[in-house]
Amino acid sequence: MKDKIKGNNYIYWGITLFSVIAASILLFFTFLKFDIILRLFLKIFVALEPILLGLLFAYLLSPLVKVIDRHVSCHVVEFLAKKCKEKIKNKKKVSRIFSIFLTYLVTFLMIVLFVKFVIPSLFDSLNMMLTNIPVYLNNIYDSLKDLVKNNPELEKLIDQWNTDIVQAVRSIVLPSMDMIIANITVGISSILKWTINILIGLIVSVYLIYDKDSFIDGAKKVLRALLPRRIYDTTMTTLGYTDKIFGGFMVAKIIDSLIIGVLTFVIISIFRIPYALIISVIVGITNIIPYFGPFIGAIPCIGLLLVIDPAKSLTFAILIFLIQQFDGNILGPKLIGNRTGIKSFWVLFSILLFGSLFGFVGMIFGVPVFAIIYSVFANLINKRLAKREAR
Repeated sequence: MKDKIKGNNYIYWGITLFSVIAASILLFFTFLKFDIILRLFLKIFVALEPILLGLLFAYLLSPLVKVIDRHVSCHVVEFLAKKCKEKIKNKKKVSRIFSIFLTYLVTFLMIVLFVKFVIPSLFDSLNMMLTNIPVYLNNIYDSLKDLVKNNPELEKLIDQWNTDIVQAVRSIVLPSMDMIIANITVGISSILKWTINILIGLIVSVYLIYDKDSFIDGAKKVLRALLPRRIYDTTMTTLGYTDKIFGGFMVAKIIDSLIIGVLTFVIISIFRIPYALIISVIVGITNIIPYFGPFIGAIPCIGLLLVIDPAKSLTFAILIFLIQQFDGNILGPKLIGNRTGIKSFWVLFSILLFGSLFGFVGMIFGVPVFAIIYSVFANLINKRLAKREAR
C-alpha cells in the first residue's frame, strides 16, 4: 500500500515538473517570438471583427429585447391569438421574434434620425467654427497687443506667437490637396469596410439574441465539463457580476450621458450659447467618464466660449454647473446608483490608472473593469480567511 502511494506521488510530481517545464518553454518562446504572435492575434481579431461586433450589438440590444418581449410582444401575441381564434404554436418564440423585430426597427429609426438631422448640423457647426478660428485668434491678438502696448519686447514676442499660431491653424484647417485626396481615399475605404462589418455584425447579433438561451446553456455545459465544481461556481459568479457591471453600470451610464447631452443642448440653446450642438455632444460623450467627465467636457468648452464671448462663457459655466448638480444628485443616483460596489477612492484610482494606460477608452471602461477585478480579489481573500478561521 505504501509503495502504491509512493508511486502515485512520483507520478504526481513528475506530471507537475513536466507541466512547469512545458509552461516555461512556452513562455520563453512567447517572449522570443512576441511580434509574430501579436501579428497572428491581430489577424485573427481582424478576421473576427464582424463576429465581435455581433456580440457587442447582441449584448447592448438584448436588455431592450427583453423589456419589449416582457411588456409588449407577449401581449400582442395573446391579442392576435384571441382575434384569430387560433392557437399559436410556441408563443414564446413568436414573441421573441416580434420583440427582436421591434428592437431593430427602433434602433434603425434612431440611427436614421441621427444621421439625417444631427450629423449635418454637427458638420455645419464644426465648419463654421473652423472658418471663424482666424477671427477669434485675431481678437485675442488685438486684446493682448492693447495690454502690452507699452512693452516692445512683449509686443514682439506676441507678434511671433501670432505668426506661429496662424501658420499652424492654416496647416490644420487648410491642408494641401494631396492630403485631402489621401484622407478621402482612406476614409472611403474605412467606411466601406466598417459598413460591411456592421451589416454582418447586425445579422450575427439577430441569431445570437434569438438563440441566446441555447448559447448560454451550451457555454455552461462546456465550462461544467472542463472545470472542477468549485472553480465552475466561482467562474459563474464572476461572470454574473461582470454582466451586472457592464450590462447595468455601462448601459445606465450611456443612457444618463445621452439624457445629459440632450438636456444641455436644450438649455444652452434657450440661452443662445454659440455652437450649442458641438458643445452638447462633447458634454454628453465625456459625461460617460465618472467624476472627471464633466470637467473634461466643460473646461475646453468654457475656454472656447471665452475666446468667442466671455459673457456667454460665464453663462455656460453656471448652466453646466447646475446641470451637473442635477445629474449628480438626482438623475445619476436614479439610473446608476452604486452598481459598481466600490468606494469613491477606488473609482478615482481606476480612472487615473486605466486613463494613463489606455487613454480616453481606459477612462470610460476603467471603473467597471476595476470593479470586477476588485470583486474577484475580495472573494479570494474572504475565502482564504474563512478557511484559515475554520482551521
